[in-house]
Amino acid sequence: MIDWFLRLCGTRCVLVLILLGCGVQVYAASALVGTEAPDFALKGRDGKNLRLSEFRGQVVLVNFWARWAGDARLEIKDLDRINATYQRAGLVVLGVSVDEDLRRAREFVDSMHASYPMLFDGGSNIGRDYHLEKMPVTVLIDRLGVVRYVNVGFKRGDESAYLDQIRELLRE
Repeated sequence: MIDWFLRLCGTRCVLVLILLGCGVQVYAASALVGTEAPDFALKGRDGKNLRLSEFRGQVVLVNFWARWAGDARLEIKDLDRINATYQRAGLVVLGVSVDEDLRRAREFVDSMHASYPMLFDGGSNIGRDYHLEKMPVTVLIDRLGVVRYVNVGFKRGDESAYLDQIRELLRE
């Protein structure tokens, strides 16, 4: 049966079926890997706009989150520690809330006391550019502005994968 399927579809189809059968989901955001990161300008907590392209030359971690999705509190605390550790080495961490309720998103951000910039995209405009289908999504962008990693979802332990990816990009 497998031989027949291989001849019919080739090995790529088998790989996709194996991944899907194991519960691995493939998201459109991963199509960004290897492409230039879509630029954006969003307002931060202080009301000032930040533009992604202003950070060209640095490694940028963009974390798209919503207060209602997953373990946002846990992930923001982990990213705050990562920011404190690697900021001097050239890492920029940006949090982007895609909550439609800006008031509640700002209240949530204020309660977190994160040291890195938190930006607000209440209309999900940036979410469309980044093909966000599930939350949270963490995108790592190299010094040239190219998306190198897309991490979908968050669970305890994922921060170690972020650290490996960040260290690799900072060494380049």
